Amino acid sequence: METVYVGLDLGSSGFQQVAIKTDGSIKVNRGFTTSEANLRAAFADQHGEIHVHLEAGELAPWAASVIAPLVTRVVCSHPKDNAWIAKDADKCDRVDAYKLAELLRLNRFKEVHYAPDQPRRNFKQLVQHYDELTGQQARLKIKIKARLRMQGVIVTGERLFSSKGRQEVLARVEARDLRTAIEQLYEVLDQSVAAQEQARLLMLRAAQAFPEIKLLRTVPGVGPIGSCRFSAYIHTPNRFSSKRKLWKYCRLSVSHRSSNGKPLRRPRLDRSGCGRLKDVSRKAFDVAVRSRHDNGFKRTYLRALETTHDKTHARLTVQRKIVSTLRAMWITRTPYCDELSR
Repeated sequence: METVYVGLDLGSSGFQQVAIKTDGSIKVNRGFTTSEANLRAAFADQHGEIHVHLEAGELAPWAASVIAPLVTRVVCSHPKDNAWIAKDADKCDRVDAYKLAELLRLNRFKEVHYAPDQPRRNFKQLVQHYDELTGQQARLKIKIKARLRMQGVIVTGERLFSSKGRQEVLARVEARDLRTAIEQLYEVLDQSVAAQEQARLLMLRAAQAFPEIKLLRTVPGVGPIGSCRFSAYIHTPNRFSSKRKLWKYCRLSVSHRSSNGKPLRRPRLDRSGCGRLKDVSRKAFDVAVRSRHDNGFKRTYLRALETTHDKTHARLTVQRKIVSTLRAMWITRTPYCDELSR
């Protein structure tokens, strides 16, 4: 059976399809208007063992689900890692699709994981929606504080966002028009807070369909929000063959750069991966270590601090332990016990 490698350069208005054989010769090179019917038509006349490669993006999960029943395999790669495509001086849809097919033929790509089932993809979108509203709320608070500082009103903490506190700080703004503008920012903030609460309820309601979330909530420092975020961004713990690969995805592994045996820079945390998972581990660390009750993570932190005499290194050790514990519990379907955090 003939093996064919297909590169799909997908856009909102159209897509380019390039198919190459195992020897690298081009078999198909054509373009279509983007639609479900055209995606199906593009692969209806393809025969043999069809492998498809497209770059991750907003349309990628939808397109992959449409063509998956028609082909042998569909893979999505991270555009950031495809420097041969992104940084090439000669760039167009036809060239990009050919390069995607060639990278697939050579097995030179970094695959992006997408949940195979639609309910998990929907749940991830709800979690992302909640995270985006949380970030929007934080940015609005920073903006309000900045506008007040421009008027010489310097207030720290969360007091200026309470109903009484905001009236006090607004009274200190002398210019009426500027005071009205800041009041409008407060109104947008109130709307964002209300939307965030609704998004939280939507997320928690959808979380009831995933049994691991109730299990993960038993971990010290991990509440309902943290367990939802970990479940949504991981999808399945079996996608990581080792805990070190999980650390890398959570931005908790250390990267090294060297040439000719000499370091090019000091070791530092790898910036690739999912920053929101790192945030989950950091928040869980803060809650677990500050808890009045004894727990395995607090003991691990104290031991690491005694050994390294460095709070940052000790904290990162515990954060790695937290995500490893969550992964182990999810795989084995066992509730939390302190032995898991040793």
